Order: sequence, then C-alpha cells, then structure tokens
Amino acid sequence: AELEAEGQQPLKVRIGLATGEVVAAARNGDEPSDGAVSGPAVAIAARIQGLAAPGEILADRATVDAARGRLVAEDRGATRLRGHPVPVQLLALTGERVVRQPASRGTRLVGRTDERQRLAAMLESCAATGVGRVALVVGEAGIGKSRLIADLEREARAARMHWTWTDNVSYGTGEPYRFLRAFAQAVADEERTDSGSLARQLLFSADLDPAAARRIAGAIAAMAREASFSGWEAEAVLAPTDPADVAAAILEAVRRYMFRLGEVLGPRVIVIDDVHWADPSSKPALGDLVRAVSGLPFMLIFGTRPGRLPAWLETPDVERIELGGLSADETRDLARQVAGSELAVPDANTLHERTRGNPLFVAETVRALLGDGSLAVRGGRLELVGDPSTATLPLTLRALLGARLDALSQPAREVLDVAAVIGMTFRVDTLAQLIGHPPQPGVLDGLAEAALVVSHDDGPTWRFAHPLIRETAYAGLLTARRRALHGELADRLAVEPRVAIARIARHRAAAGDAVRAVPLLERAAREALAIGATAEAAEFWRAAARLAGDADPRAADFLRAADVSEATLPADASDRQALAAADTADDADDAESSSSAPIMSAGGSSGAS
Repeated sequence: AELEAEGQQPLKVRIGLATGEVVAAARNGDEPSDGAVSGPAVAIAARIQGLAAPGEILADRATVDAARGRLVAEDRGATRLRGHPVPVQLLALTGERVVRQPASRGTRLVGRTDERQRLAAMLESCAATGVGRVALVVGEAGIGKSRLIADLEREARAARMHWTWTDNVSYGTGEPYRFLRAFAQAVADEERTDSGSLARQLLFSADLDPAAARRIAGAIAAMAREASFSGWEAEAVLAPTDPADVAAAILEAVRRYMFRLGEVLGPRVIVIDDVHWADPSSKPALGDLVRAVSGLPFMLIFGTRPGRLPAWLETPDVERIELGGLSADETRDLARQVAGSELAVPDANTLHERTRGNPLFVAETVRALLGDGSLAVRGGRLELVGDPSTATLPLTLRALLGARLDALSQPAREVLDVAAVIGMTFRVDTLAQLIGHPPQPGVLDGLAEAALVVSHDDGPTWRFAHPLIRETAYAGLLTARRRALHGELADRLAVEPRVAIARIARHRAAAGDAVRAVPLLERAAREALAIGATAEAAEFWRAAARLAGDADPRAADFLRAADVSEATLPADASDRQALAAADTADDADDAESSSSAPIMSAGGSSGAS
C-alpha cells in the first residue's frame, strides 16, 4: 500500500500452502533461527506457489481441511505437480470464517451421561437461584470437553440464560488481555452492537463515582492503545503511566463490567474454553471472577487439559469433572455416526484399542480409514480391510498431537521418542540403556502430568496414555534414528534369557536388518504355527516376504506359506482371532512387547525420512 501511495510498482505476492510433516534442522547446528525444513509438503507448497496468480493464495486440500471450516476457499480442481505421483487438489483462499464454538446441533452426543447430568444440575441451580456456579471440565486434547459443554446451550437458552463462548488459543498467549477483549467482543456480537459502545453503556452509568470513571476510562484507553483499536483516543490522557496502576485499573473495570453485565442483561452461561492457553494478563481477572461469581447470576464453565492449574480453579467451590475415553460400545456408536453404517464388533474393538476411546481420535481415524479404503461397506456394514495398524495416522491428529510433542523440552522429547521405539509399555531401565543415561529427574512425572504417559502401579514400568500418542512420537523420528534404536533394542533383547523370538524379530525388521530379521521371522512363524496361532504365523511370513524383497526367491515361498496358514483358519475363526489378537497385544504390552511397534513397521512406517 505504501509503494502504491508513492506511485511505485506494487509488490505482486503469490502464496502457496501445503500441509504435511517436514523435517526441521538448524543449518549451522547452534542457531535455531537459522534453520531449514525439508519434506514433501515443502516441495508441494513451492509448486503450488508457482501456479498462484499475483495476489492469490493457493492451498492444498489438507491445509483447508486442517482449518476446520475456518477458511473460505474456491475449488480450482486437481493438478498434477512435477515430482508428485498423484494429482493435488488446489483451492484459492478468499477469506476466513469465525467459528465461536463446536456445533452441537444435528449430531448426538455419545456417552458422557453422568458428566452431562452434573453440568445440567448446576445450570438449573444457577438459573433458579441466581447464585453463580463454577465447573471445570478436564480432559486431554480431543476427549470431547468442548462438545460436552456445547451440548448444554439449548438448555441454557430454554432457562432464559444468555450463552457466551470464548476460546483461548495457543498463539494468543502473548497478546495482552486477549481473552478479555475476545469476551467483550463475543458479548457485543450477541447484542448486535460494537464492543466499545456496549462497554461504555455498561461501565459508565450515572451511579459511577467520577474518580472511578476516570480510572476505568484510562484503563480501557490503555488497553485500546495496546491492541490498536479505536474509539478511546479522548480518554488516552487518563491512562496511568505505572504498569501496576494500569493492571489494577483494568481489574477494576472488569469487575464493574461483569457486575453490570449481570445487572443489565441478566443470567448467563460463560464458557472459557482451553483456559490453559489464556493470556497471563487476563488470568487475574478470571481468578477474580471465579472468587466473586457466587454474587453474580453466571455459570462459569472452564475447559482445560490435564496439568497444573491456577489456585483459583482448585478451590472447593469449583466442581471438577474429569473426562476419560469412551467405552468400546460408545466408540462403536460414534464410529457409526461418523461413517453412517454399523461397524462390526471385532473391528470396533480394534478401533477402541487403537484410540482408547478418544472421540477425536475415533472420528478422525474412521475418516482416514474410509478415505484410504481400509474401511469398506460389506453386506451392509463396515469392515476393516487388511491391517489397520499400517494405516497412516490422520493428518489432523498428527498436527494436534505433534504440536503437543513439539512443545516438550528436549529431555522430555528424547524420553518420549525412545520410549515409542520400545513400545506402548516401557521400563525405565530399558529407556536408560537406549538413551545412554537415566531420564532426568521429573521428566517422566512431567510427561504424566501432561497426560502423555501413565505410571504402572508407581513402579519402574510406564505406558503411553494412548497408542496414537506413541504413533505420533514414533512417526516423528528420522528413519536413521528410528532404525538405529530398533537395532540397539534387538541387540539387548538377543542376550536376555527367555525373550520371545517374535519380539526380537519385530525389532530387527523395524531396523531394516533383513539379513538377521528374515531368519527370525521364519522361526517366529513356525513357532506360532506350532501353538495354533495361524493368523500370527501368516503375518510373520508376509513380513519376511516384504523385508526380503521381490528379487529374493524366498519371498514367493514366504507368501505361499502365509496363504497356507490363513487357509487353515476355520470359516468362523477370523472374528475370534481378531479378538484374541487384541488380548494378546494387551498381554504383550504388559511384558514390554507392544504390538504397536510391530513387524508391519518394516514394510511401511509413516516416519519422516
């Protein structure tokens, strides 16, 4: 704009966006700001940029999908890009949508009966008595906190309570008073006015003391100046110069705003979602509101992830509601809603085992399996086709979980990465041997506090909180690092007494060590056949064939052996074996031989390379 104003040639910017996993590294080793990224997404974004017109933003479908409806885009069709094997759908970004809360209408809430009843009872009490209440809904990412809370909106409005929803976002923690500004804007939007006009109406009534009016006006002006919004320029001279005075005046303004909001507009449900991301400058006001809510006609509902909480959310007056995973039956119910067809019980159990009933994980996994053909309709119901453990982790989950893992300290991330190679369950001594030293004090406890791992009976054995957390950590390892760790673990297991050959075979295969892995896989297959585990034997044969490669004449023999093993299964045995395999995986996990770091990794891990 400045160039145009000066009569110069304006810049013609073309932007290409692609979403996917990349590998990031510092160019010079020490300076994090001087870094480089590589991977398919980088190359695709560069190709897309070359197709964009001046002033245009083109994106791939993965980018638009990951925005969860927040982007307005026009379809530009599929294009084959140089160096990319399949056509890429291109979309031109034309704007963004404001999404204030998750949609609850049109879909049925699955499970959560007791938790919902507790929230509904609190809402009913607040509406009937005018005495404020506070609820805290705690659960890991994707567990359904927002969905549960959103399901109460209809009841709140039926009870003649206003409904105000304000999200906190990870990228907003550095914006001073972001939550307070977003809340004021949300209330103003409901009243179909601008936030400045509504604030003046509520704050500066005739009964306000002139000195207090000057302090509050100066505080709002200071906040407006910081946030670059207009309408308070005349009051700028009243803004305190001392930062402590500004903070105190803003807190006074918030107290009056909330009191007048209840007095003028009446009862209200106020949802403060993802409070763990609330900006630090807004937190004192939130704490003040919690302490004062009994005298206000408000029900406050906070949503947060596990971890350390501010003291004002750990008082007896705050009703804490913990959300865990859905049951196997509830997982099947949710899968049916997402896919539109019934899922076979054994396959639903497999899905539940993989996702631990996390609703987001369930929904995204079902969509991914439908998208790549791993889940298909047969005889009027959905069935898994092939081995679901080889399916690529859905992009939305990789982004969600990857962001959590990327935020960890370097020692914590190292522990998680190495543990992912060991398996779903891991011992501290094994971890220490692979890392080269014991984990730093407090690292495992910190990971547990973040709901990434859990301790087994407070002993030396730990477990990933979800298989998909392990999969994300595992997929983030560079191929060379991952293979080296598998090789080290196989070496360690090979000298231990009473270790199942199958365990060593899995890690040799994942290490890409065909010379030593193939004979072990053959032996594991024969041992499995000897105890009637024909399905497992077939998988061992197929893994041996994949690792040997088509050029090896043994590969055809391995595949024939796999076919023969599968042919010996009774007609009705597939479901029983699927259920038994899940039980076997649980038993193996308890013995530190997780089935989620399986032989299938040798044929198609999704890790970066």
